[in-house]
Amino acid sequence: MLKKLLAGVGATALLATAVLAQDVQPGARQGADQAAPGGQARGAGRGAGGAAGANGGGGGRGGAIPTEEQWNNSAEAQAFVAKAKEIAGNDPDLQFDAGYNCTPAGTPQGNGPSGGGPGGDDAVSGNAGIPFVPMPSGTEGMKPMHVFDNLWWFGIGRVGSWLITTDKGYILFDTLNSPEEEQAVLLDQMKQKGLDPNKIKYVLMGHFHIDHTGGGHLIQTTIHPTPKMFMGRDDWPLYFKALSEPGGQGARLKDKTPMVRDQDAEDGQKLTVGDTTVTFYSMTGHTPGSTGMIFNAKYQGKLHPVLLVTASSGAGNLRNREAFIGGFEHIWNAGIKAKVETVMQSHPNYNINTISRMEYADAHPGAKNPLLYGVEKTRKYLEINRACGQARLAAMGW
Repeated sequence: MLKKLLAGVGATALLATAVLAQDVQPGARQGADQAAPGGQARGAGRGAGGAAGANGGGGGRGGAIPTEEQWNNSAEAQAFVAKAKEIAGNDPDLQFDAGYNCTPAGTPQGNGPSGGGPGGDDAVSGNAGIPFVPMPSGTEGMKPMHVFDNLWWFGIGRVGSWLITTDKGYILFDTLNSPEEEQAVLLDQMKQKGLDPNKIKYVLMGHFHIDHTGGGHLIQTTIHPTPKMFMGRDDWPLYFKALSEPGGQGARLKDKTPMVRDQDAEDGQKLTVGDTTVTFYSMTGHTPGSTGMIFNAKYQGKLHPVLLVTASSGAGNLRNREAFIGGFEHIWNAGIKAKVETVMQSHPNYNINTISRMEYADAHPGAKNPLLYGVEKTRKYLEINRACGQARLAAMGW
């Protein structure tokens, strides 16, 4: 890890990583990845084996988390928890996923095993032997990780950007916390790996929160020709508001210059660069315009459909049943229909893309890729998340 990579970034921008990623209302119960003193995540010691099919960014605005009493005393909620455990069956990975996600808040960002089992330094169920890699601090720079033949992750301890590469250009998913991070963590490291930033053709911001959009203006003004920038229609105005209002997310940035509004990401929209096509899917709930994507990753000569998501159905992100059905279930169902083989997002250690697994995949490109659950196991993974999300809705009486 490049522990000193961001040493030159201003303290204000660095704080954005630890604070902005959470987006928790003042006074609200802290969400999934809220840092505790000492840089450890709340819930540290619990496994980091991938939780929801769509986890990211802590407590959501306007969401609600059932109390322990509501959770434990709701027969309907506990029936859904039992269903999640039934789906997991005897698979240690899925057993872990069910236990990790089926909690009142859902999926705290743990600092435990590589994924798969609740104890020990090795993941299990086909992932044994993967060294445990602890979650670094929120502002700690990390090395780029080349996890599939055409997919890279560039990030810091708690958030990153995905880069899909083709011989005709690149597609970028998310732009980190700030212009400083985007320059040091993405653009500079791309060049070090022989990847030309000017080949970025399209950029999708999964949602408007500044930990996903902070480097957008830098991308828009330094990459030539200028990439097309996409974000959900109803997130564009929220993005500008977040940067302009006193005390908003953007108040912590040194450079508050916003992007120029560009393209609206639309449900079902397809973008093709070279031999790779991505399809956007709306997942309203975390924010009004939250958007994920499905595309084919390449590994050892084969194509593997991947679901990239941008938010969670836990940690306060559920506002009502309609948001769950029209957002989270919508994209999960699209993933099941597309027979995706893994579920990942920009925040590591929520989904199948744990830091341990990503580092292993980067270091052992010829080995079995631990990021691939496969079609049937990923379907069960998403069904577990469906049951756990329904449990939270039931506990809230929705």
